[in-house]
Amino acid sequence: MNQKRSMRVKLTDAEKQFGTSRLQHAEGLISQLPNNHEGRNTWLMNYGRSAEAVKLRNAYGLVFDSATQAAK
Repeated sequence: MNQKRSMRVKLTDAEKQFGTSRLQHAEGLISQLPNNHEGRNTWLMNYGRSAEAVKLRNAYGLVFDSATQAAK
């Protein structure tokens, strides 16, 4: 039972058609919240991939871990 499972998300037809992922869509929605919204900034720091998310992580000394797909 020690088989390595694929960690890839299966894209929906809409994601394939528009060239976006669920993460990009979620990040677009989250980014619409006010800049001082703590939930917005926390989500972006932990899961965001945009330039703004990188800037927030840098401000708090965090780095994005590709293996876990989250900040550490």
